[in-house]
Amino acid sequence: MIGKRDEGAARAARRRGPADPLVREVGYLELLQALERPGCAVCNAADRAARRYLDALLWEFVNDPGVRDRLRSSLGFCGAHTALAVEVAAEQAGGLGMAILYEDFLRHARVAAERAARLLAAAPSRRRREAALNGLRPDVGCPACEAAARAARNGARLLSLAGEESRLGRAARQEGRGVCIPHLALGLEEAGGPEEAERLMEVFRRGVDEVAGDLLEHIRKHDYRHADEPPGREADVWRRAPWWVVGRPGTASYGRPAP
Repeated sequence: MIGKRDEGAARAARRRGPADPLVREVGYLELLQALERPGCAVCNAADRAARRYLDALLWEFVNDPGVRDRLRSSLGFCGAHTALAVEVAAEQAGGLGMAILYEDFLRHARVAAERAARLLAAAPSRRRREAALNGLRPDVGCPACEAAARAARNGARLLSLAGEESRLGRAARQEGRGVCIPHLALGLEEAGGPEEAERLMEVFRRGVDEVAGDLLEHIRKHDYRHADEPPGREADVWRRAPWWVVGRPGTASYGRPAP
C-alpha cells in the first residue's frame, strides 16, 4: 500500500516531468542557471565562469606564487576582463586583492620597461627592437578568457545535446533566450552529428528570429504614423542586438589572445 508521503513524492515528480537525461553532465547546473537570464545562454555561462574565476582569485589565490607568475605572463587580464575584475572587486569588497595584484604587475612592468628602453637605445634593427619590447607584451592569453572559453565550449556542447523535451532544452527555448553567432559556430564545431547540429540551430533560430522581430518593430514605431504607440519589448533592442552578432565582451574569444 502506498503511503501519503509516497503519493506526495509521486505527484511532485509528475509535476516536474521526466528526469532530464543531461542532469549528470558536467556544467549542467551552471548552464541551467545561465538560462535564468535573457540573452545568449553560452555568453551567460561564460560570463558566470569568468566572474567565479575572478572572485576566487581575489579572495583565495591572490598570494599564490604560481598564480601570480601566470598573471605576470599575461600582464593581468584582457581589456574586457580587467573591467569585469574591477566590477567584481567592487561588488565583493575585493579591492585589497586588486591592489596587491596590480602593485605586483606595475612593479614588474617598470623593470621590464627600463630594460626595454636600454635595449632599444642599443638595438637599432627592427628585429632587435621587437625583441626588446617583448617584456611589455603578454606572453600568454588572459586567464579569465580561458575560464570563459572552457565554459563556452561546454555550454555550446550541452545545448546541442538538449532536446526540446529536456529541462535544459525547454529553458533554452523560452522567450528571450538563444545562442549568439560566435557560440553557434562553436556549438556546430562541437556537435557530434546532424541531429545535435539541428538542436542547436533550433535554439539559434528562435532567439535570432525574436530579436529580428523586435528590431523590425523598433523601426516601425519610429515611423511618424506609429509614433504615438507606447514602447514595448522592442524599446531597448538596439542595445541587445549587437551582442547576438559578436557575443558579449569577454565571452566569445574562446581564450585566444587578442591580435
